[in-house]
Amino acid sequence: HYLAMPGKTVVEEPRWHPWLVPIRKHGMSIISVAALIIVAVGKTILTKAAFSHALFTYPVVLTGMSCALTNVAIGMCWLLGFAKCRMPSKQHLASFGILTVLTALSMGFQNMALDLLSLALQQTLRATLPVFVIVFETVMLGIMHTGELYLCLVPLIVGPMLTVSGSFEKDFTDVGFMAMLIGVALAGLKVVYLGQIVHRLKEEMDMISFLFWLDLFILPVLLPWAALNGELFTVAQWEHKLNWVAWAFLIVVSLMGGLRAYTINLTVKHSSALTKTTADIFTQALSIYSSLWIFQTAASPGLHSGIIITIAGFAIYMGLKYKETYLKVNEEWCEGEDGVPFLGGGVNIHRDRVTSPSKLADSARILV
Repeated sequence: HYLAMPGKTVVEEPRWHPWLVPIRKHGMSIISVAALIIVAVGKTILTKAAFSHALFTYPVVLTGMSCALTNVAIGMCWLLGFAKCRMPSKQHLASFGILTVLTALSMGFQNMALDLLSLALQQTLRATLPVFVIVFETVMLGIMHTGELYLCLVPLIVGPMLTVSGSFEKDFTDVGFMAMLIGVALAGLKVVYLGQIVHRLKEEMDMISFLFWLDLFILPVLLPWAALNGELFTVAQWEHKLNWVAWAFLIVVSLMGGLRAYTINLTVKHSSALTKTTADIFTQALSIYSSLWIFQTAASPGLHSGIIITIAGFAIYMGLKYKETYLKVNEEWCEGEDGVPFLGGGVNIHRDRVTSPSKLADSARILV
């Protein structure tokens, strides 16, 4: 619309319906959070479907496929000019190597557990990651947290114990349980280690380059592992190896690993820390309860109780960590400003101190 005024024409801003104003203001935040939840939940469920329905019971091989195909996609982005290739410097290769080994082992063991356990049980055990992170931070770095944070570890220990005791025999194996504990423990160690080196790595690489080199260096770790456990040789006996639909399905599952890293980066960029925290909790709960229906998992009262207690403990932990880290930094650097909005770019948080490490850390397959 145009308003005629003496000597000039003024363009009138279009009027938005009151219900549409939040969508206009926080459009990218809403889109990025929705994409993160859909991709994260979808990847977990489709990976389990690859094991249980497509009968591709080769978790280490599937982990390697995810890394390789993600790198093919990143390489195409570089060729088309959507991003620039940046290499890690020589002085950081040792640190990068340690991070690579921890990531490869964590991903492999967690995928092994997903193959052997019900998805609900595997995801509940995965929610114990904060326990290992806090233990490693306290023992290795001497970092002491608040009493509230230590107290919230109780439901994160009790809940999985109830979930295990409430699982039926067909949904539980000792090997799968031990694989998941090892995988989550390695993921916790990786989180702590990455926190010590992330400031050095983020200066020389963006998220895309970091993910490319991490996945590339993971492959030499996974190949000998797949050879030692026999997957590299028995994969040729897969009964659907001549079915192009099955292969297309595996390619989609593999690419979703890299897509998940991208949606995490997008969410951190366009949303606040509180939004990301809430999305993580919702994703965890949705993955667990949707799997009960999709895979027809028999659920006992003990299983339900353990899941609810674990999700509650995870939510409390995420809330306390948000309060401890993000709000503390927000007060130090932005004193006198409003707090971080639930939806929005988190402009009140000093990005160099908080958001940038989160971009790199979360995108580095931290919780994959």
